[in-house]
Amino acid sequence: MVELRGSALIAVILTVSGLDFLLFGYDQGLFGGILAGDGFNEMLGNPSPTLTGLVTAIYDIGCALGAVAAFLFGERIGRKRSIILANIIVIVGAAVQTACYSYGQMIAARIIAGIGVGFSTVAVPILQTETLPAHNRGAMLVVQSGLIIIGVAIASWLCFGCLYSDTSMQWRFPIACQILFSGLCLCFCPFICETPRWLAKHGRHDEARHVIARLLNKNDNDPEVKGQLNEILDVINTESEMGEPTWSEVFSNNNKTRNLQRVLLGMGPFMMNQWSGINVLCYYLAYILENYLHFTTEMSLILASVAFTQYAIFSWPPFFYMDRIGRRWTVIFSSAGCAACMFIIAGCLLSTSYACAAAATAFMFLYMDCFTMGILPVSWSYAAETQPLRVRNKAMSVGVFSHWLSNFVVVMVTPIGLDNIRGNFFWIWGIICFCFIPLTWFFGVETSGRTLEQVDRMFFDEPRICMGLNPNHRQVVKYSREDEENRYAAFADLDGKRGSIAEIERRGSVGSSEKV
Repeated sequence: MVELRGSALIAVILTVSGLDFLLFGYDQGLFGGILAGDGFNEMLGNPSPTLTGLVTAIYDIGCALGAVAAFLFGERIGRKRSIILANIIVIVGAAVQTACYSYGQMIAARIIAGIGVGFSTVAVPILQTETLPAHNRGAMLVVQSGLIIIGVAIASWLCFGCLYSDTSMQWRFPIACQILFSGLCLCFCPFICETPRWLAKHGRHDEARHVIARLLNKNDNDPEVKGQLNEILDVINTESEMGEPTWSEVFSNNNKTRNLQRVLLGMGPFMMNQWSGINVLCYYLAYILENYLHFTTEMSLILASVAFTQYAIFSWPPFFYMDRIGRRWTVIFSSAGCAACMFIIAGCLLSTSYACAAAATAFMFLYMDCFTMGILPVSWSYAAETQPLRVRNKAMSVGVFSHWLSNFVVVMVTPIGLDNIRGNFFWIWGIICFCFIPLTWFFGVETSGRTLEQVDRMFFDEPRICMGLNPNHRQVVKYSREDEENRYAAFADLDGKRGSIAEIERRGSVGSSEKV
């Protein structure tokens, strides 16, 4: 097997992660498109709004179960094998969906595919967070969130392209394409590495050192390699004083790592992702345009496809600013924009005129742009960045479980809510989006530019409930690649000296970082 190193290894890690999240986005956009086809609805038995919501949302229950599976044994098998197993499950679920002939079969198949996606959405963000360099980790994670939206756009255009088929290929072909994304992901999996933090935590220090060397494209005895491993081991040594972690420890604050606080903090952006109302539009935009704004089926699918294409384009600007202004301000600005758009949409839908329908459609487009330029990229990176290594897999599983359970509720209630209160449904999402602003300000810590071990030390050294009120926790640390090399080189000779790395950083003798 070819052993990739340096930028080639980082590229294949991003490719595997990207294909996984491309599939995730594709699944989000899939049912909104195929529900517009008469053939698919006939196969399902022409379901009511409640049953339509259930068959769409049951996938999210599967995803939540996948997160539970990751909680139970994901840490044991590691990040790489978790991704492989997850994609095998997705292929099985997608194959059964493609062959469906009844509502019940589709429900069961959606749950199976969801289990695979839920499992992978725990493992993939951890894989990326534990392997990408700290100085531009946020920018590189934007690639992941951008591909989610490209997946949504591909699903929408493909469903539109198949709309005019007179056979069941109208919906079977778009569903079968899930197999393609997972199959490609499995083809690249042999070339990725296990993460050095997982290897070090499980006592495989020599393997961890070699993986760090591969990621940095240096030899195993390079001072930077030794320094990075020493920093990881320093935190592992601090955590090991508390003994073997238990499941209940994830939900406890009676320890130095403050697990419960950090689990809740990591759940925050996941919950924001769903309770912003984004999947009201991702899953049902074409459905809303046709049934509530009275566009034709063809025009609804065209508008939805254009909206998702624009959504994908606007997912890339955070690459240039997320590490500069930080995660906190990115979420605050995004939440303010989302709240304003939702309020305007709700106001426009108080009238049934064509002009108001056009304005509501325009602000639906703008809402998705605001969401993808802030809440989305942060939500899929922040949880893994803020969790302690000791319980990272379990804590991440809890966050992902909350994400998918919330997704289920939102997707399930949307057809019911629109059917009963119509445009007033959007006032709810506007109020919730506005609430994200003070929550982020008071409770969020800034992770931009910090290594995962530096994030740990914020909670070790200066713990408090409202972490965002501490100026040190709000600072955006700007490291260059050179600063990072100097920092790790300073740690190279500290083998086995517990706490020495933290002491060096407190004295400010490492690197030439800029804080803003």
